[in-house]
Amino acid sequence: MKTIFNCTHTVSTRIRTAGLARKNHQQGFTLIEILVAIFILAIVTSLVMGSFDRIFSDADYINTGTDLHEMGSACLNRIALDLKSIHVTSYPQYTPPGIDDEPEIHRVKGETRNTGGQTFGWLRFTSLAHLAFNQDIQEGIAEIVYYVQQTPDNVFILRRADRLYPYPEEFEEREADPVLCEQLRSFEIIYYDAEGHEFEEWDSESDEMDYSTPRAIGVKFSIGTEETHFVFSSQFTLPAYRYRKVRR
Repeated sequence: MKTIFNCTHTVSTRIRTAGLARKNHQQGFTLIEILVAIFILAIVTSLVMGSFDRIFSDADYINTGTDLHEMGSACLNRIALDLKSIHVTSYPQYTPPGIDDEPEIHRVKGETRNTGGQTFGWLRFTSLAHLAFNQDIQEGIAEIVYYVQQTPDNVFILRRADRLYPYPEEFEEREADPVLCEQLRSFEIIYYDAEGHEFEEWDSESDEMDYSTPRAIGVKFSIGTEETHFVFSSQFTLPAYRYRKVRR
């Protein structure tokens, strides 16, 4: 009986030992399984980080676009206020200049000028929309000039000159002139006569224009970069203009 018990005990012990071995084997991981898990974790981590990069990149893109749109809208609103307050001298107060006469101070003159190898609009007129700076409380009819400059970084900017009377005989660009727009890509001005005809340039002191001023002015400009840019455009019917005098 003792021998039988010992045999039974031995067999039982071996069975328990084999069972523990199988259990330990099931709870452990092989080197290949660990490497596969690390590889999968690396892929998931890279996907998650890539998603974060795209999110932050999209956020920067949205912020840049918002800043550009706000700047362009503010620029267009400023131009609208200036043009809606335009001042011109009408008949019979106006007299066409003679050969030796100085140009009329309330003239409207629009040109296309080359800056940095590109063509931009240039406009000079007088307006009641004078902006006072540095606690300057003076008011009056101001000479407004829109012009484009190229910065040392090869970026184009739109400036607005604002001078009260007496106006300088020759207009000079100044670094103190406020910047309306940065990252300018284009700036175009179109002039319309009373019949709706379009002109790229205008001079109210010229016989070609019959000494008249535009009936409306259209403005179109683009700002931004190659990847992100916006186009702004509007047409303004001027509240005051000098019509073409009928020739007899």
